[in-house]
Amino acid sequence: MTEDVHNASHPDHKFPTILGALGWVVIFLLLQVVAGVMALGMAIGMDDSGRDPTALAKDPSFVAVPTILSLVASSLVMLGLLWLHLRKEDRAARIGLLRWSRVNLLQTIGLAIGLIAAGLAFNHLYATYIIPDIKVQEALRKMFESLPDTPLNTVMLFVAIAGIAPLLEEILFRGLVQNALAKQLPAWAAILGASAIFGAVHMDYHAFPALMAMGAVFGILYHKTGSLRVNIVAHMVNNAAALLLT
Repeated sequence: MTEDVHNASHPDHKFPTILGALGWVVIFLLLQVVAGVMALGMAIGMDDSGRDPTALAKDPSFVAVPTILSLVASSLVMLGLLWLHLRKEDRAARIGLLRWSRVNLLQTIGLAIGLIAAGLAFNHLYATYIIPDIKVQEALRKMFESLPDTPLNTVMLFVAIAGIAPLLEEILFRGLVQNALAKQLPAWAAILGASAIFGAVHMDYHAFPALMAMGAVFGILYHKTGSLRVNIVAHMVNNAAALLLT
């Protein structure tokens, strides 16, 4: 993916390995599950409405705040662990986290806009003609809609979706997974593989093709620019726009 990552003479030339990258994906999922269970358990424990705990756990309006809080908490912990991992040797630099695009500014912006537009067009066609009666990530949408409309919740949701998530996902799925696969596979196969894993971890089979398509968009952008910074910014803009529109 980048020349530095593939340099066999580097003392840390095996970084990132496929098993190591997949291990980070597992940690990411486990942290989300543990944080989610803890946050929901605490919310149920503090509830004094007298409602059945099972009913509370199925109520989108009840689980919305604990879910967002757990998402932010687990993501921050994950980012802290990744920072400790990437600060060794020059790993952050080698995966493109400390540099901007290898192509000029206009080409970079054009690539980002063109690729994201293509991904959104595919998603529109997929949602309109392939699954017209099914809303992608419906449970997530209902939960967001059920979030109490307060300034604090709005800021928390925006920070989680448009700030923390793009940063974490780009480091994890492009910086680690895609780079690890690219050491063993052609670039196109590494992009598809990382995109498939990116789509799968969202655990919504209806949304899988759409999520994989956007994963491929960011995978191609990363391959062309060699910069995680560009990807993170593009991903943030995409998520912020989607959040504002919905």
